Amino acid sequence: MADNDSLILKGLQSLSKAQDTRLELYKEFDDAYKDYLVDACPPEQYHSICKIVTEGFQEVSLDVQAIERAMLDAFNRKDIATMIRRLQEAEKEKLRETATLQILSIEARKGDKDYDDTIQEKTSLLKQIQANIQDIWDEIRQETAELSFQLADNSK
Repeated sequence: MADNDSLILKGLQSLSKAQDTRLELYKEFDDAYKDYLVDACPPEQYHSICKIVTEGFQEVSLDVQAIERAMLDAFNRKDIATMIRRLQEAEKEKLRETATLQILSIEARKGDKDYDDTIQEKTSLLKQIQANIQDIWDEIRQETAELSFQLADNSK
């Protein structure tokens, strides 16, 4: 049991590292977007960065899916796998809404249409999604802490 707990803990630590990578990718994505808005990043470069970041998100997603499968198949921890699935779905929604918000902001900047209300709605939705992601991470951190304490107790 302790061996499984140790492997589950390692999986959760790998999940945390994957999330750190995802956050770094979001920062690159956001930095490129902000540079693009102030004409500090040409459109070709912005699109290239978006492509690279998207590939990075796909790699992270595959890593997270492997951890999710291991929690289900190898460790029979449906509870943890479900948390990871919820995280993946929320992250997918966050990426979709972030991209939509960026596109709307770029279109609004061109002045063709007024997207202010839609942009405000998307911004509000993104905040809700981020709060949901934070809640899921709180659950995952709690599980990680409990496993760490169990392993520490078992090693005494």
